[in-house]
Amino acid sequence: MIKKIRFTYWMLIGFIKRHTRLLLLGIVLGVFGALLAPRVMAVIPRPKPKERVAVIGRPTLSELPLFIQNQVSQGLTAITPSGEATPSLAQKYSVEKEGKQYRLTLRTDVQWHDGKPFTAADVNYNFSDVQTRDVSDSEVVFELKEPFAPFPTVVSQPLFRSKKSKLFPKKITLLGVGPMKVKKISRNGPIITELVLKSKDLILKYRFYNTQEAAIIAFKLGEVDQILELSSPGELANWPNTIVEEVVHKDRYVALFFNTQDANISDKSLRQALTYAVPDKSQDGVRALSPIHPDSWAYNPQVKPYEYNLDTAKRLLQTSQEEGQPVTKTLELTTTLPYLTLAEDIKKEWVKLGIQTTIKVATFLPENFQVLLIAQEIPPDPDQYSLWHSTQSTNLTRYNSPKVDKLLEDGRQTIDKKERTQIYQDFQRFLVEDTPAAFLFHYRSYTIKRS
Repeated sequence: MIKKIRFTYWMLIGFIKRHTRLLLLGIVLGVFGALLAPRVMAVIPRPKPKERVAVIGRPTLSELPLFIQNQVSQGLTAITPSGEATPSLAQKYSVEKEGKQYRLTLRTDVQWHDGKPFTAADVNYNFSDVQTRDVSDSEVVFELKEPFAPFPTVVSQPLFRSKKSKLFPKKITLLGVGPMKVKKISRNGPIITELVLKSKDLILKYRFYNTQEAAIIAFKLGEVDQILELSSPGELANWPNTIVEEVVHKDRYVALFFNTQDANISDKSLRQALTYAVPDKSQDGVRALSPIHPDSWAYNPQVKPYEYNLDTAKRLLQTSQEEGQPVTKTLELTTTLPYLTLAEDIKKEWVKLGIQTTIKVATFLPENFQVLLIAQEIPPDPDQYSLWHSTQSTNLTRYNSPKVDKLLEDGRQTIDKKERTQIYQDFQRFLVEDTPAAFLFHYRSYTIKRS
């Protein structure tokens, strides 16, 4: 045993003497390697985290969802939570000629994704009734035919440039000035099926699906890691390793829209009675009292709330009959599939009023209806001329009120914010009193994620 130890010892001593330089060099390199390793690892590119997100819809390049547009680029202005315009690509703006001219001074520190400086020549909104004039590379003027107070919010729409590939002329790259760059666009004809965005820290792969069902199948198959804006989580609420997040959209509301030109519901008292008879208007969410965003500077919280009261509804119907107004015995309630359960609940209450109600499920917005239960987007500015003015084809309810028409006309032409506030406070009060629509709750959706 002692002989083996001696033999091993002399072998080791001989090896060290023979390879002393090599061993010392190895020790030195090892020490330097240990000291330099953190710095080397810091400069080695790491794979960016990748998120695969399902979006419901089949947009074209010009119809991309606004939240995606805002990831890629910016507008001349941005919208604050209260609905006001604040400078973005413009560093300031002024209102001239009694609201008929807007002068914007642009930032000079902005570059497109390809490195080209952003200038006034890149402002390409292409308004049909507005003259755009480049005063210099950093100043642009918009000339309007009539005063239009919401104009600063209109130019919050993100700006883009398109660029053709030199190698592949048919391939078009979308350029912006935002934090995310467009790396890939996959299409089926003009329809975008996949959009890949990339920043310094993240890769976002948006995949678009025609229906919610198709998006849910893709999630189950592992094709996506997240689904945006599902109307209901359904069975995914109990799916393993899945997180369900409820999102309240204050910029959208769900309402019953009454066709005021239909003889059966042209009477205001009848519409008010139907509104009082709607149960649980909040649906355990955020109640909508008017068509204005609840965080808007113009919002009026003092409008009539129409809390559920079947006795009040019956009394209004009786008063209407005593005044000689014909009270309909039947109504057709049109809705979409996500609100079918709510429509059934409303039907039960209207039947208690003596009004037999049939429900029709539509897959697209019908031209003719009596009562329509759907969601409606709220514009960022309180101007709602297109939605409620009697001359507009987009006025779903065919509502016609000279008083409200005048308020809507004045509201969009009045520049002073204090005066506009009063105008829109009155607009909400008169509109809710006339009840061309029964405002229920703010739209809710669900985001599904893998945990």
